Amino acid sequence: KAAEERLSDRISIGVLAPAFTDELVDEVNDETDAHERRYRLLPARLAVLFTLACRLFTRSGYAA
Repeated sequence: KAAEERLSDRISIGVLAPAFTDELVDEVNDETDAHERRYRLLPARLAVLFTLACRLFTRSGYAA
């Protein structure tokens, strides 16, 4: 069963949260002027974490 299990099944985007705190992500968004212009379902802070997770797990793909 372990061979069939994907890494993304065992960990989630939440593992990035301790290293990339809300304050840090907000600071980077402010410095790069990358904050929201309109508020949507996925705020800029979460978009950053999602992008980091996608980059870290590029070979894993994602389940729809």
